[in-house]
Amino acid sequence: MMAKTTNPSAAGAALPTPAQLERLGEHLHKLRLQKSAERLEALLQQAAAEDLPYADFLEQVLGEEVAAKTAKNVSMRTAMARFPFVKPLETFDFAYQPSIDKRQVLTLAGCHYIEHGDNVIVLGPPGVGKTQVSIAIRG
Repeated sequence: MMAKTTNPSAAGAALPTPAQLERLGEHLHKLRLQKSAERLEALLQQAAAEDLPYADFLEQVLGEEVAAKTAKNVSMRTAMARFPFVKPLETFDFAYQPSIDKRQVLTLAGCHYIEHGDNVIVLGPPGVGKTQVSIAIRG
């Protein structure tokens, strides 16, 4: 008896049929993997062109989905917080306000205070950038 061997990477190189694409899209929608459903054909074509192993392809698909869901989550929470504006910390002019310790603010931006259960209180007179710094280090 002769065992049949197949090359997994060669088997993965074939593009799916239209019926398979439709079923895959339906599965992705049912699992609420919207980003993967949108980019499925492009991801499959790229995997076939690069002859990606199955695990690499799966890691790429799931990585994109996690990134999309994380970005959506941050956007939703930012909207729910009703910040008056959203400016990244990189836009803050530390030269304009030399009384603010840049190193301390950048340390706070790492959000380690959340892991430790600490609170942060930002004090100062009006117009020194408390709101912008607070929003920028929101975690």
